[in-house]
Amino acid sequence: HGERNATWIRAAPPRQLPMTAGGEDTTTPTVGVLALQGSFKEHARVLEGLGAATREVRCAADLDGLDGIVLPGGESSAMGVLETAAGDFGPTPSAGLFAALKTRLRRGRGLPAYGTCAGLILLSDEAVGQKAGGQPLVGGLDATVCRNYFGAQVASFEVPLETSGFAGTFPAVFIRAPAILRLGDEATPLATVTAAPCAAARGHVDAFRRSNHEAEPEPEPSPSKKAKTTAASSSDDTAASDNHRVIVAARQGNLLVTAFHPELTQDTRWHRVFLDICRTHAAKAGGDDKAATNGAASTA
Repeated sequence: HGERNATWIRAAPPRQLPMTAGGEDTTTPTVGVLALQGSFKEHARVLEGLGAATREVRCAADLDGLDGIVLPGGESSAMGVLETAAGDFGPTPSAGLFAALKTRLRRGRGLPAYGTCAGLILLSDEAVGQKAGGQPLVGGLDATVCRNYFGAQVASFEVPLETSGFAGTFPAVFIRAPAILRLGDEATPLATVTAAPCAAARGHVDAFRRSNHEAEPEPEPSPSKKAKTTAASSSDDTAASDNHRVIVAARQGNLLVTAFHPELTQDTRWHRVFLDICRTHAAKAGGDDKAATNGAASTA
């Protein structure tokens, strides 16, 4: 864990945001889980435990009839390779899946989607720190995200995270996690942490801030200074000067994203929130279809 020793992470108190931790609606939505790679089985297990029906999604046809879809944690670039339209052996079975999904999401006004970790990257309009040549993204969330902001696998960590609408903190598990550097006006930040980017991400973060003419953030005081101890180490001072407040959870309409992995905990509140979004969307879609049918009948 050497890379994390020179820095520290602090979860910020939440703003008052329009979000609840899930209701008691017992209707059964059908939720797809992108199953190209990653923790799709863990998500399916949580969703089924909450009463939802699930379907593994590997091609565009699998999207039909869904009330929502989860894009799981894993390796976003690997998912993109599997979705690539043509490879050494011709088109993959998943070719065109991202484009079909993007059409259905309608930038948060269509099919509900929940992206965790790699899923957050895929749902974002822009990602920095990509592999050479870039990677396919679904897009829809007006955001710029930095891949692997917190570091490599050995830099994984868990932090108690405060989120408006949740009683108490949430055990947020970060594994090679991204962070949102920019969020559009139509989206709402739901949780933030203050942390320095890892060495591999620092150049991408600095370049992004320069290109967007962002002022350098005020250095956060290191824990030693906060506690008013007498000798703050030089590593504390360096880490504090690099700290940025970054967004790790957000919502834009029917799009919900977290940089961490709720599916790897026993706490189901984020999945409950998403199922509420799915049920609300399904009820509205059903009402719109009924209104259209009645309108057509009245003009017949």
